Amino acid sequence: MNTIHRVGLMIAGAVAILTVAGALLIEGFMGTRTAAAGPAASQSVATDSPTDAPTSSTTLDPQTIYIQPVPTPAVVTITQTAPPVVQTKPKAPPPVVHVVVTAPPGSGDDGPGDN
Repeated sequence: MNTIHRVGLMIAGAVAILTVAGALLIEGFMGTRTAAAGPAASQSVATDSPTDAPTSSTTLDPQTIYIQPVPTPAVVTITQTAPPVVQTKPKAPPPVVHVVVTAPPGSGDDGPGDN
């Protein structure tokens, strides 16, 4: 491997490491901002009634979650069919050409029996 390839590989590796580190840094920064904004908004609402701690005899009501279903896709109708497939005879195989190459006279290769 040439020196230029090694340099290019090192630059590509450094760019990959910096990209991953930057993504993790931004993700941590955004997570910290949302975590910091969350409690401040919920603490500003004061409640007048004390909250009861749930006991083992208290049961919670089941929660119903409504999910908006995906609309039914439109019906597709085919108005024109494809033309029928015409079966054709297979073509004849191409002709085979045999080429015989002979050795020039006096080349010394007269076959396997001549040693």
